[in-house]
Parts: sequence; structure tokens; C-alpha cells
Amino acid sequence: MTKIVFIDAGHGGRDPGAVSGKFIEKELNLKVALAARDYLSAYDCQVYLYRTSDASTKINDMCAKAKALGAAVSISIHHNAGGGIGGEAFYWKGDAAARRLAGLVVKEFKAVGQVLRSTSGEEPGVKPSYADPPGHNFGMCRINSRNGVPAILGEFAFVDNAKDQKKIDTDDKLKAEGEAYGKAVAAFLNLQKKAVPITPKPPAATPPAAGKKLTLKNVPLYRSSTATTKSNSVTGTYWLYDGILISGRYRITNKESRVKKAPAALFVTGWIDKKDVTG
Repeated sequence: MTKIVFIDAGHGGRDPGAVSGKFIEKELNLKVALAARDYLSAYDCQVYLYRTSDASTKINDMCAKAKALGAAVSISIHHNAGGGIGGEAFYWKGDAAARRLAGLVVKEFKAVGQVLRSTSGEEPGVKPSYADPPGHNFGMCRINSRNGVPAILGEFAFVDNAKDQKKIDTDDKLKAEGEAYGKAVAAFLNLQKKAVPITPKPPAATPPAAGKKLTLKNVPLYRSSTATTKSNSVTGTYWLYDGILISGRYRITNKESRVKKAPAALFVTGWIDKKDVTG
């Protein structure tokens, strides 16, 4: 059964998310989500993006959709703000599968050069989301977990931190971020790459045989297989004398009864180029 990957590009529409100068979170999130989808397109899974344009989103609607689809995993893509630095991934406290997914995500963040946020009692970059303070109560983690969908909310970088801005200031860097999510999902779900269809080679052309009938029109005729200038031009019906290609030319004869008749010098009309035989 094909596994379904649900991806939420955080914010959208009237909700821009975090903003710092040219860095607008909703736009960053969408570019990263599209890159994650493109990366996963090579794997045996089905990717569902809740938004593929600048559209509004609602947490309850997204979680309901992930449940209805029977998603194997939910990824919520965000970028941080508030003066900090580094990447992190949140999971719903007590959800062991989601915690493992969060660990894989931050591992891939680190692989593309991002530092990880310090945590208390967890591996770097991995943070539990709680219903009660002081934790973060992220609906995309909480509701999906209760619906049996392992879910994380990733915060790759701070849009208002100069060092982090350098990690998200080009489309190529955002693509790398998206691929980091894709690699984590592929590892978590143990996805296999799609088989590449093998294009069959076209059958080799059958070489023309002795006696092949030719309809020629103003075709250069040569006295030998190696002659550099034509002796004449021929038009009409001819036959291949023996079907043997020599130096890129074939011998022809002007009567079918003369095909392969010896001696060749008496019955061969002349030589014509291969292209005039095979097209």
C-alpha cells in the first residue's frame, strides 16, 4: 500500500507568519514544502501538500485532511523568529514515533549546515510539545498524534537572525532545506525509490538484401565503391545486386534477372550510396 506524506507549508494568505525585511515566513515555508515534495517524488509514496499557493490554512482542517487521507506522517514546515538561532523540530510529548521522526529531521538539518537549538533532557534540536506550560502547544503535533498520525513541526532557522538568514537567502538553500525534510521522511518510512522504467532499444534495422527493388530518382551513380565523382545519375527501377555494403555503397543492377549473376562486371550497373538505399 502506498504511504501518504502530508505536508503543511505553515501560514499563508492573510497570515504571513514571521517577517523580517525580505524574509516572509509563509513564502519561505512554501518553497521548502515544494522542494520536499519534489525530492519525495522519486520515492514510492504519495505526497499531499495542503497548500501549493498563497492560501489560508486552518489547523483543524489540515489535521482532519491528514486523518482522512490515512497519512503515514505529517510534516509542518515553519521558520522561527524572536532573536534565537538554529533549527529544531517539535513532536507531541509521549508520541515515540513522532519523536523518532523529529530526531531524523534535525539530523538532516545538521547535515545541511544548520546548528541545532539546545534542549533540556532531549537530543539537540528535538523538543516536545505540551498541552500545558511551559511547552509549546502545537495543534499540528497534538491533533495529528491523537489521530494516530506521527507529526512534527520543524523550525529550520530564525528569520530575524543575521546568521540564520544566510542559510535561507537563496532558492538553492531553501531547496536543500526541503530535501532535508524529504530525506528524514524517506528514512522514517523506509521508502524505496521508484523503479526507473527501462526504455527498450529499437530493433536493429534489417540490412537490405540482394534483389531488393529500388525506385530511384536522379540518384548519383559511381563506377566503384571508392570513386570520388559520380559517373552518371539514374532514375527508374533497379535492384540490389548482392546486398553487400562496401565503403558505404551498394551495387545495383537494372534487371531482376541479373541479381547475383556472375560475372558481376557484366551485370552490375554501378554503385550508389547507402543513404539512397536505406533512406
